Amino acid sequence: MQDRPGPDIVAGNRLMIQGDRHYDYDAFGNLIRERRGKGHQLVTEYRYDCQHRLIGFTKPNGQTASYRYDPFGRRVSKTVDGKTTEFFWQGDKLIAEHHAERHRSYLYEPESFRPLALLEGYGPQATTPYHYQLDHLGTPQELTSPEGEIVWSAHYRAYGQIARLDVGKIDNPLRFQGQYFDAESGLHYNRHRYYNPDIGRYLTPDPVKLAGGINGYLYVPNPTGWVDPLGLSRCPGEDGCKSQAGVEEPADTAKINTGEPNQPTVTTRPTEFANKQKLNEHYEKHGPEFGVETPNEYLLTARHVVNEGIPINYLYKSKSTTGYVLLMGTNRTGQAKFAFAGTNSAGNITTLHTKSGKDFWRVINGDATDKTITPYNQ
Repeated sequence: MQDRPGPDIVAGNRLMIQGDRHYDYDAFGNLIRERRGKGHQLVTEYRYDCQHRLIGFTKPNGQTASYRYDPFGRRVSKTVDGKTTEFFWQGDKLIAEHHAERHRSYLYEPESFRPLALLEGYGPQATTPYHYQLDHLGTPQELTSPEGEIVWSAHYRAYGQIARLDVGKIDNPLRFQGQYFDAESGLHYNRHRYYNPDIGRYLTPDPVKLAGGINGYLYVPNPTGWVDPLGLSRCPGEDGCKSQAGVEEPADTAKINTGEPNQPTVTTRPTEFANKQKLNEHYEKHGPEFGVETPNEYLLTARHVVNEGIPINYLYKSKSTTGYVLLMGTNRTGQAKFAFAGTNSAGNITTLHTKSGKDFWRVINGDATDKTITPYNQ
């Protein structure tokens, strides 16, 4: 992902050193400083608000930028060297931007984050349409005029950095689905976070914590087949990012092309706790095991385990019960550590906790020596 010589040093999933660049973080894990050059004298500093949103930065040459957000956390303006650009939204999709010299609108494919057209100018008489030509991920490869002329064309590296700009008669800020390129910083604004395509990482940890995966700074495990339109959770492309639990999620509208479609299947998985009291009780008891801070975060983590985990059938109080297990890593003694979500006959989540060692195998198989996971065909 990088052409700079030197080692990559990562601690606690935080990139500390890459080549000649050193990275500093605050107590919340937000990147606050990038140091490079002789004696680390070239410093870029990042500033955040109380909700860990990037509100500004200062580059080594003194250039500054500041960002503002609405109550929903969407970026509504940025000011660079005294010039302000305003942004307009429809839900989680950027539909227009405006500053004193230019107005642009963006159209998308129906129920998708895949861009369809860019409209440059004011009103129907003064607007010039340009059409996006996308790859299988929904990433713009070209922009074409109504006459078919290619006015913008680029080649990318795997994690979204432009390797070669072939045609640049106009500029195009859209990158991976849901990402907007900021020329002043080189970062991609990805709705809830900022993404650095040079290193394939976000500046801040995932706001949904473990619901977005074990590594909170990771974009996606496979950038050539997955997308993350909101900067919240990875989105596997094989199922078009549709939730297996049947829950409407904004990221469900992200789509990629993977060839011939599979035959449609219907799979319903639990999405809610049996009741609020049970949710609160189990959050108090097991929330610290997942590093979550609210019952809602605990619920989101449980949904993630149910959606991504392996369904199993096990005996609980002599009754056949369905649960979901997801490998988290290893515990301090090197044993496999699993997230375990239990359900009841009504199709509700009843608990979420971690299990490892003999206790885990005894629960799912009734035998601590039987170390196999047999998926339950629902």
